[in-house]
Amino acid sequence: MSEPLEERAKNAVRDVHRAATRHRDDSLHRAAVEISHMARELGHDPGPIADWRPCPVCGADPGAHCIQVPGHDMVDGMHPERTRE
Repeated sequence: MSEPLEERAKNAVRDVHRAATRHRDDSLHRAAVEISHMARELGHDPGPIADWRPCPVCGADPGAHCIQVPGHDMVDGMHPERTRE
């Protein structure tokens, strides 16, 4: 049985983010985020995009985990600043 369309769409957006990370291409990240925002506006769950953003606190690359920085709390292994839309 094939994957549901919404799950296929989420996986496709993740693939774009992975390619952007691999090629260090911020325009691909921006395109994937724009697709996610459009999906949300159409009433679909685009899935989490925070993992694919660079962290403004610790400088973690898109797709990489945050690292502890003195004076900055982390929530679920990420700096909250990274997860804000």
